[in-house]
Amino acid sequence: MTPSSRRPLREPASVTIDPGTVAAAVLDADGVLTDSRVLRAAAWQDTLDSYAAQYARATGRPQQALSVPAELRTELTALLDRDAAAELLRAHGYRSDLACRHLGPSGTDLLDLLVGHADQRFVELLRTEGVKARTGAAVLLLDLRAAGIRTAAVSTGRHCAELLRNAGLAHLMDGMVDATDAEHHHLAGPPEPALHQLALKLLHSTPGRAVLLTDNQETVTAGHRAGFGSVITVTRHGVGTGAPRNGPAVQDLEGVFVRPHVR
Repeated sequence: MTPSSRRPLREPASVTIDPGTVAAAVLDADGVLTDSRVLRAAAWQDTLDSYAAQYARATGRPQQALSVPAELRTELTALLDRDAAAELLRAHGYRSDLACRHLGPSGTDLLDLLVGHADQRFVELLRTEGVKARTGAAVLLLDLRAAGIRTAAVSTGRHCAELLRNAGLAHLMDGMVDATDAEHHHLAGPPEPALHQLALKLLHSTPGRAVLLTDNQETVTAGHRAGFGSVITVTRHGVGTGAPRNGPAVQDLEGVFVRPHVR
């Protein structure tokens, strides 16, 4: 993979994927292929608003707003880890013992309940509002497939297949991995590499002949731990999610090119 000569070499630069050295491409479903993080954050916000109202009614305490801070949105949309949700509740003075006493479930079950409600709300929003493919996503996937490079999408949320169908991209994927697979196989999410290793297994590819495209710092770390031949950061018009600049970076997927495959 080399910087493309079509555009000036500057940050964010453009890159070219060479099918002579790359056999597989793994891409984030949330944030890189689609703009679904907006829906996932909205689903969590609706869930937290509903919980705050129920908590106030059950305990007789004043209702406190539970807004999702920008720095937590990525964590809250990753349904593999509930620690961010628990910390948000504690930071706003929501006592799990009172919640358990008045709302029913134990502290652990309460978080399961919140995650389940947020997941259900995400599906409702996905089906009513829809989701858009990111700029350049369809063209890049078509180019990858034309060059013989197999493709997989990874999501730390559920419903990856429905998400990509809604965005019109599902038919361009050779494999998909999401939180349902992680739970089934007991896999940890990023920064651990297990999800992306499973994606590579589905594509029958070794890490060294694969490229990972992400906009998330923890996934960058997961990619390096998995041994990907290259990890490309998609900065999303300069507003990434803290991914370090220790590899190729592009503004959007229109900055990723595929060298024509020579047979």
